[in-house]
Amino acid sequence: MFRLWNQLTKPRVTVLVLATVLPGMYLGTTGYPSGFVILITLFGTYLMSSASFILNQYIERERDAVMYRTKQRPIPAGEILPGQALTLGIVVAIIAFVILHFFVNFLTAVCALSALLLYVFLYTIWLKPRTEQNIVIGGISGCIGPLIGYAAMANALPIQAWIMFLMIFLWTPAHFWALAIFLKDDYEFAGIPMMPVVSGIEKTVNQIFLYAIAYSLSVIGFYFADDRMGYLFLLSAIVLTILILTFAYRLKQSMDKTLAKKFFFFSILHLFLVSIAIVIDSKI
Repeated sequence: MFRLWNQLTKPRVTVLVLATVLPGMYLGTTGYPSGFVILITLFGTYLMSSASFILNQYIERERDAVMYRTKQRPIPAGEILPGQALTLGIVVAIIAFVILHFFVNFLTAVCALSALLLYVFLYTIWLKPRTEQNIVIGGISGCIGPLIGYAAMANALPIQAWIMFLMIFLWTPAHFWALAIFLKDDYEFAGIPMMPVVSGIEKTVNQIFLYAIAYSLSVIGFYFADDRMGYLFLLSAIVLTILILTFAYRLKQSMDKTLAKKFFFFSILHLFLVSIAIVIDSKI
């Protein structure tokens, strides 16, 4: 049962979502956030994120069955019935909303639920099967972590929360297009119009490089957006910016699928380290 839950809910991805919630929580209060509120917010967000992935796999069960990377997921493998997965996803989402509403506040619950709705309806159902820009617009759902964090502590969404939202919005296309390069054949076979399939790898690596530049500028720009950011964050941002731009430029030059996979994993680490730097510098 635990193995099936992990396969349905993508816990490694959820960890990154939770990492983007923390900066908002630490910046959303003048002192140190309540340990209870941190734990309950992260738990509720974890459940809502898990529900979105369960519903995603329910919707994509037929496409998953023909892709090598996904055909062993629980639904196409026959380990759980589609109806059971749909029910589980809805129940977990309701539990997450109730927990966040009653133990944190209504705004936090709404932010978390909006992430699920955007991911399931805007990205999975509407955009992913129709356009190579699916991840640009649909990626909005993955940007809401900082909003959840701010809402949990301040019950408000100040400009700093939206700048962090923008930061993740600019990070998302480069991150996912790198994976799409590595999995180009799978996406093509399944008929999913990811950019490497529709427009080729050369255009994709150029777009990755441009988005890496925009994302890097937003990371450094956050130093000027919040007066609590000090030289520790600025130095970290500069070093991390150099690293990701170097990586993106190498990918642009080589157009190598293996390097694209490495960039995908490095981008996860990059966003995680940026989030940690914000948390640490906000309280020094």
